Amino acid sequence: MFIVPLNSSITPLDTMSQNIQPAAQNTDHPSFADVFTEVIGEVQATQADLDLKAAQVVMGDIDDLHSIYNSITKAEISLQTMVAIRDAGLQSYREIMQMTV
Repeated sequence: MFIVPLNSSITPLDTMSQNIQPAAQNTDHPSFADVFTEVIGEVQATQADLDLKAAQVVMGDIDDLHSIYNSITKAEISLQTMVAIRDAGLQSYREIMQMTV
């Protein structure tokens, strides 16, 4: 049986503590407010698209009801996504408020 010898690639704990740098803000991940703002923007955009297509159907500019159905479905899904994100945020807030300090 071959045992791998310890080599110098293992650093002692006392030198590791000197190499610790202060934690910086991680800009790779958006904040909850950024995500929620983006979702609200998407909901507004899909609702505006639906309103435009509905007006075009009323005016007789669109004969294809399939595109209206697609717009309705997109608006419904985006609204459901926004509500789910809001509910998750509220649930997290409630859990944090119930924690004992």
